[in-house]
Amino acid sequence: MRTVGVCRFSYAGVGGFKVGHDSHAELEAFLYGSARMEERFRLFEAITLPCVAAQTDPDFTFLIVTGTGLPAPYLERLQTLTAHIPQCQIVQYPPRQHRRIMKKAVNDWRGTPDAPCLQFRLDDDDAMALTFVAQFKQAAKDLAAFTARHPSVAVDFNQGYVFTAGADGVKLWAYHYPYSAIALGMIVQAGSDDTIMNHGHQNLWKTMPTLTLTGEDMMMRGHNDFNDSRLKGKKNVFDYQPMDAGKAAHIRTTFGIDDDHVRAVFSRP
Repeated sequence: MRTVGVCRFSYAGVGGFKVGHDSHAELEAFLYGSARMEERFRLFEAITLPCVAAQTDPDFTFLIVTGTGLPAPYLERLQTLTAHIPQCQIVQYPPRQHRRIMKKAVNDWRGTPDAPCLQFRLDDDDAMALTFVAQFKQAAKDLAAFTARHPSVAVDFNQGYVFTAGADGVKLWAYHYPYSAIALGMIVQAGSDDTIMNHGHQNLWKTMPTLTLTGEDMMMRGHNDFNDSRLKGKKNVFDYQPMDAGKAAHIRTTFGIDDDHVRAVFSRP
């Protein structure tokens, strides 16, 4: 079954951020500020892209949606970072309503909805387990008789970690969270143009049947200086712990995140 993931990379559209801006110019100034972009690129390189590149099932597309206003040096850097990952496809859209553009990106990729497809989303500072695509596809097979009776069905893997990353490496806090934007997928039937971006991820259970799978680490949620929710004023406090050798090995084999690489990326000038 065709499978697509969608990742918003500093798309400057209308809405989509809890922190408001008075004008599009102010939004772009915020999004493309050097400190913010440097953090986003480092997280994308050290955390997100490794898990995309090393999926045990490589048969999927990873749409990286950004704006036509993304400055050329940042676009070139994004292209360079993703050039070796065949699943990555960078698509650019003009500044329009955020959710409408994300839906358009998915449906432009899909084309005529004459066959079912699998969809997931991933933020540019998060990671999914290396087995996510394979397990998502297996869940879709297991649910085939059920999903055939519904336009859309969500599959939620709810276990993993919240983390911080920096020059001192990755620090973790074990985490169970229902309907996170990470390790959450949607099975969409033929004839439906529904997308995972039609719905707020925390409210999927209100709009369609869902299956929750737990007991295995499947998601890494980034907690960093430019999290939209943190800038809004919501200050979740987590008891982050540095990783010992055993935990670092687990994170490397489960998510493809290498702590030495994280330290090196964040130690650059």
